[in-house]
Amino acid sequence: MSANLNAGVAPGRQPDLVIDVRNLTRTYQLGSQEVHALRGVSLAIERGEFVAIMGASGSGKSTLMNLIGCLDQTSGGTYLLEGVDIAALDEQALAKIRSRRIGFVFQSFNLLPRTTAAENVALPLFYSGLLADGAHRVRETLALLGLGERLDNRPNQLSGGQQQRVALARALINQPAILLADEPTGNLDSTTANEIMNTLRDLNREQGLTVILVTHEQEMADFADRIITLRDGLVLSDIRKNDAPTLVKGTTQPLPTEAASSGLSLAELFSFLSMAFIAAFSAIGRNKLRSALTMLGIFIGVCALIIMLAVGEGARAAVQEQLKSLGTDLLIVLPGSSRGGGVRGGSGSASSLKVADGAAILEEDPAVAVISYVNRQSAQVENGDENWSTSVQGVTPSYLAIRNWGLSAGRLISETDEREGRTVCILGQTVVDNLFGEGQNPIGATVIVKNVPMEVIGVLAVKGHSASGQDQDDVALIPFRTSQVRVLGVAQPSVAMTQGGTVYPAPPNPFNIQAKLQGFVQTMYIQARGADQVKAALEQVTQTLERRHRIKPDQSDDFSVRDLTEIAEVADENSRVMELLLAAIASISLLVGGIGIMNILLVSVTERTREIGIRMAIGARRFHVLLQFLIEATLLSLIGGGAGVLAGIVASKVIAHVAGWPTLLHTSIIIGAFCFSAGIGMFFGFYPARKASLLNPIDALRYE
Repeated sequence: MSANLNAGVAPGRQPDLVIDVRNLTRTYQLGSQEVHALRGVSLAIERGEFVAIMGASGSGKSTLMNLIGCLDQTSGGTYLLEGVDIAALDEQALAKIRSRRIGFVFQSFNLLPRTTAAENVALPLFYSGLLADGAHRVRETLALLGLGERLDNRPNQLSGGQQQRVALARALINQPAILLADEPTGNLDSTTANEIMNTLRDLNREQGLTVILVTHEQEMADFADRIITLRDGLVLSDIRKNDAPTLVKGTTQPLPTEAASSGLSLAELFSFLSMAFIAAFSAIGRNKLRSALTMLGIFIGVCALIIMLAVGEGARAAVQEQLKSLGTDLLIVLPGSSRGGGVRGGSGSASSLKVADGAAILEEDPAVAVISYVNRQSAQVENGDENWSTSVQGVTPSYLAIRNWGLSAGRLISETDEREGRTVCILGQTVVDNLFGEGQNPIGATVIVKNVPMEVIGVLAVKGHSASGQDQDDVALIPFRTSQVRVLGVAQPSVAMTQGGTVYPAPPNPFNIQAKLQGFVQTMYIQARGADQVKAALEQVTQTLERRHRIKPDQSDDFSVRDLTEIAEVADENSRVMELLLAAIASISLLVGGIGIMNILLVSVTERTREIGIRMAIGARRFHVLLQFLIEATLLSLIGGGAGVLAGIVASKVIAHVAGWPTLLHTSIIIGAFCFSAGIGMFFGFYPARKASLLNPIDALRYE
C-alpha cells in the first residue's frame, strides 16, 4: 500500500520537507523482461529527520535510495528535493547536488584503493571547488571520527570499521544537508556496527543532519526515529517513534532551479585540474610497464619526426646556401632539348648554344656585365700509376669569380692561358687526394687529362658535398679553349701548341689564331650588372638568343635562361615537398602510438568503471571524467613526446657527425613536434574519455 504525502510528520508542526516523493516508479528492462523495482512510492521526509528504510532483498529500498541520491532516473512520478523538481535538472546540476548537498556512505565502503585516507576524504573537495582550508577540514573530520592518526594509511591498511569511518568522513567533508547510508554496517561486526550507528545518530542530533538509512536489520533500524518499510516496490508501513526528539534544522543553501545555474566555476576547474594531474601521474605510475610500452610508439614517432625534419631542413638550407654562393645577380643559360626519331631528349641535350652567342650577348645587352662558358665531360685523369675518373670542365677565366670559388693553393686560369689554349688545369681536392700521396705538392706537377699532358697550376678550395649528395670537389678545371681544341674535341686549334717542351702540331686547314672559336657551349653563366638588373638581363639575353637562333613567335625556344631566384624557389619547393613527405612517413608511427594510447585507455576505462561510478557519486560531472582521462592520455603523449624530442635532437647530431649529412633543427620544429604529440594523445584519448564520461553512475557503481 502507499502512504500519504505527509506521513510521519508530527501533528501541529508546519513541515519543512527536504524530500517529497510522489507516486515514484522505476522499471528496469532485462532483455525482454520488465522488472518493476518501485510501483508508486510516495513519502515525505523533513529536514533533520533520521529515517530508516527497511525491507527484504528485492523490495526496492536500494533503488529508492539511488533515486533520492540523484544517481538514477525515475520511470514515472515526481521527486522534489527541497521543492525543486529533480527531473527538470540537467546532469551538471545533479552532479552539483551530489557534490554539495548529498553525502553517500556505501556498504562496500567504495574507497579508492591506491589513495590514502586523507586523499579519499579530500576527493569531493576537488569536484566542489571548496578547497579553502581543505587540508585542515580533512584532518578535523577524520579526527572527529577517531581516525586522526590514520591520515596516511591506505584502505588495505585499515580495518573494516575504519574504512567505513573514512567513507563517512568523505560523505561529510562538504557539509551536506542529507546523508544517505546504504547498508553501512553490512560488512561490519556488531560492535563496530553500533559505533557507526551511534556516530550517525550523533550527527543527526547535534548537527541537524538529515540521515536516511537503508538496512535490512531491525537492530540497526532502531537507531532511527522513523522507520519506513518497503515490500515489492510499495510502502508497507511508515512509523515515527513516539519519543522522537525535536528536529534540529541544519543550515543549507538553495538548490539550483535550472540547468544554467550549474556552470563550472574557475575555482572548481582549478581545483579539479590539480587533482586530475595528480590522479593521472598516479595511474601512469601504477602501471609502469604498460605506460612505458604505450609511450614507446609516441617516442619512436616523435624521434623519427625530429630526425626527418632535421635532415630535410639541413638539405634545404644547404641548397639555399649553394645557390646563395652563386650570387643573386646570376643567370644560367642552357641549350634546349633535342628531338630525333619521335623521341625528345631532356633539357641540355641539344647543341644550340655557341661561343658566338655569348659574344653577342656581352656586346649587345647592356644589363650583362660578365659571361663565362662551361663545357663538361667525364674523363680519366692520371698521375704516374694513379688514375681517377672525374668531371673535366672547360671554363673561361671569369668562371671562378662568378661562382665565388677560391683556391687553396696555386693560381687562377689567366686570360693568357685561355687565349693561347695552354694545357694547364686546376684540380679539386678530391682529385688531389686520389692522385697524389700525402704530403705531395701537386702544384707544378704534370697530369694526363684524357691523354693530354697538363700542368697543375692550382687547387680549388674545398666546397664539400651538395644537398643532392654530389661531391663538388671531384672536378678538374681547364681553359675553355683548351677543352674545345684538345680535350672535348668541340673545335680544332688554329696553330701548333707546346706543352712541357713537346710540340703538338696544328691540324690541316688551320684557322687564324685570332679568330673566335665557333664551338658549342654546354652552359653559360651570365652575371648582371647588379641584383636589380637581373630581370632586365634575363629579358635582353632571351631576345638576343631568339634573334640569333631565328626563333619565330609561334616556336619554342631551343634554349632556356634560368634566374637563380627562380631556381632557388623551385629547389626550396622541392625540398619542402620532400621534407613534408619525410615528416608524413615519420608521422605514421605517431598514429600507431596514438592508437596504442586509445587501446590502453579503453582497457583502463573498463578496469576503472567502478572508480568512475564512485567519483560521480561524490560529485564528479561528466566533464570532470572526460577531462581526467584526456589529461591522462595527453600526459602519456607528452612524456613519450618529450623523450622522443631529446632522442631526436641527439640522433640528428650523430647523423650529421657520422654520415656527414647536413642537419638543421629550428626551435619551431621542436615545439611543433612536442605539440603534435600532445595533439595525438588528445585526439586518440577523446573516444575512451568520452566513453567513460557517458557511463551511468549507478551502472558504474554496480560494475564488477
